[in-house]
Amino acid sequence: MIEKIPFDLSGFTNSIVRKTWLLQRAFNWQLIMPHTINGIMGIFVSQYCQDINFGDYSMNELSVLRYGSQQRFYAGLEEINNVVLKFLAPVDNTVIDYFSGWKELIISKEGYYFPKSSYKKNIYAATYDRSGIQSVSFEFSGCFPKTRPKYALSYSAEGLQEIEIVISVDKIVSKSIIGGLQKKIIESVGSALGKVTDVIKGGGGPGEHWAGGNTSSGLGSVTPQGTMYT
Repeated sequence: MIEKIPFDLSGFTNSIVRKTWLLQRAFNWQLIMPHTINGIMGIFVSQYCQDINFGDYSMNELSVLRYGSQQRFYAGLEEINNVVLKFLAPVDNTVIDYFSGWKELIISKEGYYFPKSSYKKNIYAATYDRSGIQSVSFEFSGCFPKTRPKYALSYSAEGLQEIEIVISVDKIVSKSIIGGLQKKIIESVGSALGKVTDVIKGGGGPGEHWAGGNTSSGLGSVTPQGTMYT
């Protein structure tokens, strides 16, 4: 037979879920490209981004140690997927001109490569909760376009022109704004509880000791068998 707890937590947990345990939305996000390239501000180009797909590091190849009839696997080389951006093409052609100019920072008109400091840029993305507060931020380090803008024109559909760009990236770092705040709160509570525990173990205050230690309060000493008054 299951014993019932003497109090009801349903109202408390439901309230917590409604107020703080909000789920992330796939449509509450923003791309931020802060660099001006080819005379075009990246902030203006960012607003035409409709989709962004990226993944974290993965280990496709593992190190293998073989001995006898057995083998053991160990961590291998980490690989990171490309970042894929999809933009709507405005009539002023700013998206295409922006990424075409970015490619020109990689290879000169004579066919020579520029130094990596010329073309590797950092871009950012952020997600927001339902109230518009930023929840998670992503930093994409060492980015540059691997592909040039491609056209897909057709009379068969009356859709909008979309441009897909594949971006190479060296590192992706994510930071949780709300999660970081919760972590600090938990650490603060844990620190406070630790201090209370230390006080209890120390006898509740200055001059008091556990396990038979003498006290200066005049009430006596505490032993494992009980309290001994003097």
